[in-house]
Amino acid sequence: MLATVLSAIAQAPSGVEVAVKDANDVAVAGAKVELAVGGLTVNSAVTDQTGTVHFAVPRSGTYRISVQANGFASATREVSLAIGSNAAESFRLEVGGVSETVTVTATRTQVTTEETAVPVSVVGRREIEEQGINTIGDIFRTLPGTSTVNEGSFQVRPRIRGLDSNRVLILVDGERLNNSRTSTGQSGVETGLVDTADIESVEVVRGSGSVLYGTDALAGTINIITSDTPTRREKGFRFGGRLDTFYSSNEDTLRGSLGLTGSTRYFAFRVAQSLERSGNYFTGKPKGSFLADLREQGIGITDEGEVLNSQSHGSNTAISTRFFLNDLNTIKATYDRRRGANIGSAGLVGTFSGNFPFSNRDKVNLRYDAASITKDLLRLSISGYYQKQDRNFTNVLTVPPMMPYFPGMYRFSETITDTRTSGADLQTDWKIGSRNTLTAGASFFRDLNKDSRTILNAFTPTSPVQSIDNSKSVPDATLTNFAAFAQDEFRLTKRLKLTGGIRVDNFRTKAQPTTGFNLPQLRPDQIHDLGIDGLANGMDVSTTAVTGDFGAVYNLTSEVTLAARVGRSFRTPNIFEIFFTDSGSIGGFVVGNPRLKPETGVNFDATVRFKNKHFSASATYFVNNYENFMSTPAAFDSRGCPIFIVQPGTIYDADNCQIVSSPPGRSPVRVYQTQNVDRARIQGFEAEFEIPIRVKLGLLTPNGNFSYLRGDDTQKNVPLDIISPFRTNIGVRWQNFGRNYFFDYTARIVAEQKRLSPQFLLPVNQGGNGGPEPGFVTHNVSGGYYFQRERFNFNINVGVSNLTNRAYSEQFNFAPARGRSFTIGTSWELK
Repeated sequence: MLATVLSAIAQAPSGVEVAVKDANDVAVAGAKVELAVGGLTVNSAVTDQTGTVHFAVPRSGTYRISVQANGFASATREVSLAIGSNAAESFRLEVGGVSETVTVTATRTQVTTEETAVPVSVVGRREIEEQGINTIGDIFRTLPGTSTVNEGSFQVRPRIRGLDSNRVLILVDGERLNNSRTSTGQSGVETGLVDTADIESVEVVRGSGSVLYGTDALAGTINIITSDTPTRREKGFRFGGRLDTFYSSNEDTLRGSLGLTGSTRYFAFRVAQSLERSGNYFTGKPKGSFLADLREQGIGITDEGEVLNSQSHGSNTAISTRFFLNDLNTIKATYDRRRGANIGSAGLVGTFSGNFPFSNRDKVNLRYDAASITKDLLRLSISGYYQKQDRNFTNVLTVPPMMPYFPGMYRFSETITDTRTSGADLQTDWKIGSRNTLTAGASFFRDLNKDSRTILNAFTPTSPVQSIDNSKSVPDATLTNFAAFAQDEFRLTKRLKLTGGIRVDNFRTKAQPTTGFNLPQLRPDQIHDLGIDGLANGMDVSTTAVTGDFGAVYNLTSEVTLAARVGRSFRTPNIFEIFFTDSGSIGGFVVGNPRLKPETGVNFDATVRFKNKHFSASATYFVNNYENFMSTPAAFDSRGCPIFIVQPGTIYDADNCQIVSSPPGRSPVRVYQTQNVDRARIQGFEAEFEIPIRVKLGLLTPNGNFSYLRGDDTQKNVPLDIISPFRTNIGVRWQNFGRNYFFDYTARIVAEQKRLSPQFLLPVNQGGNGGPEPGFVTHNVSGGYYFQRERFNFNINVGVSNLTNRAYSEQFNFAPARGRSFTIGTSWELK
């Protein structure tokens, strides 16, 4: 008898047994359970009829177990497991309760959003499908603290806490999408460069991310996480596939994506191809002077509300492979090929029109991950990537002739920017004792930019007399960054966790003498006063930035968590701001500035979170103080005299800083320069809630979020513009207990913005906004059905956005917003 017992014990597999039960202690079969260590999923399985799975433990260490089951709130926890021993973990899932969400962006490691010192929003694949979004930029219309810039199916960009463009860092799988060529004032990198069908989740961290990710993360960090390969299989080969379709009626958007997957014990792969096409979109039903006001601003729109030049076409190819060296070591290689074509600038037609004939992105990546290397070293990750972004911006200026006095003006300008980025990242995660976790590493990236430009000048498009100009506004240049960072988490008590981090960055911006890039016709003393003496001969500019942060997370009770963080943020001047020398987009002539300093900020966030199985809510107050904000004012020389570009024959009174007279038809051109001139403060309040209520046929969940922003230019003591003060999203959702059916209603409420600078409130013909920025209310409804089995999933989602077909514009956007649209999306998946 004794021998039999000892034999049974010896043969029992060591590892961890995970039991999944519901609130009534009934086993939950078919639940998906994942075992991860150091951010690497080492095993995945589905519970059997007894509600259990068993995992072998490849090495002693701290693991994270995550459980998901249809009809139940997801759950996750960290556990300490030892090799060669047996452990048991039991999960009790609540029917339709509040789920636990894991983020990897806030700390560069896997933690739940309740454990972070900063506010984080995570939008998963299912939520993206259910919202029926036309472009990934659309999700930022409804998250707390965020809004959007631009319209159309490709060019929608995010704004976080009042800042956008290069003041928000956008990552794709933890690697930079931002580049150093885009301007901060007029444009930014498009999230449309990432295919919507290829996105698994989007994580939005509000507040400074400079310690972990470096430059550009002044207002926040967005990490777009793309679809991965399947997990490792212990036996055999499993083939899978997924077909996604999407249609939007407003602009006749058609999108389709087909992906194929496979996995074995030694490798896994995923190959996907998508195509999309969108026509011009239509605004809502116009009322009163809506169309007339838009046309006064120069927007091309028909009487039916069709916004001209708002179309786009695109395709995407994604290939990823992962090699499993063993349970804890993997090598992953990926290739992404994104193509955008015939991308319009919504409403920009007529006298001045512009579009992007192409906007492309190619990226290759190689990554090595090792988990649980030693008792202290939890993870080692080494990655490198090469990315190419090239786009063509073409604009046409057409002024018809008025004979015999004016022969007309036609100017065709084509600028092709070719930006190539190489980067590398090293990250190590350490467990030092029982209370201390350290994340440390180093990163590198280099942006290499080359422009080519062709300008054709004539009287009319068909004029035989033409001149061609190949001058450039930016020289061939590189921006190189080396950085080292460390972030530590120390659990002072069971309830209190302290965090602190530091980062050191060195930037080197170097330009080469470039044919076609020249200084304007200014006097030598003016060139010296502007600091651009050597701008056309090649320059080498170097800066160093040191940032740090400190935070705390305190579990007041099992349901209430308090969190706070204070940190520094920065954004280094990019290639465009240092070197751009050309005619400005709003008149005048802009010159570069190699003396620019980094924009810096001190960011403070304080958050209270409440969560139990019946209710979840959070509230955050933040205040961000920024210095050395860059803007482009009129330039003056060392005597305080305004600087103009003048033509031969101009008479200038140097003593009184005045132009006495100019040759006929050759007026002086005012010179502008990007400078560190502004100090700003942006503060606000963000709150969100979710209340799942059990009713007879399922769960009824009221939900919503609220954001308040106030911005001040503390240098000039005037309000900051482009700040939306009050934004509210409120809704209710019903779903059955099995999460097969759902219905969702949301209302988006944006209040009128009257608190604007005097200059912004001027009439449109005087360069202002024409008055306060109007508010609006829109309504959306959606519903869907999900059929899920162990190896096959199918879902269909339908919705109507802007249900009342309201005609409006998102605040501080040039073009009007999209009107009512019916959407339908389907997904067929074999796993």
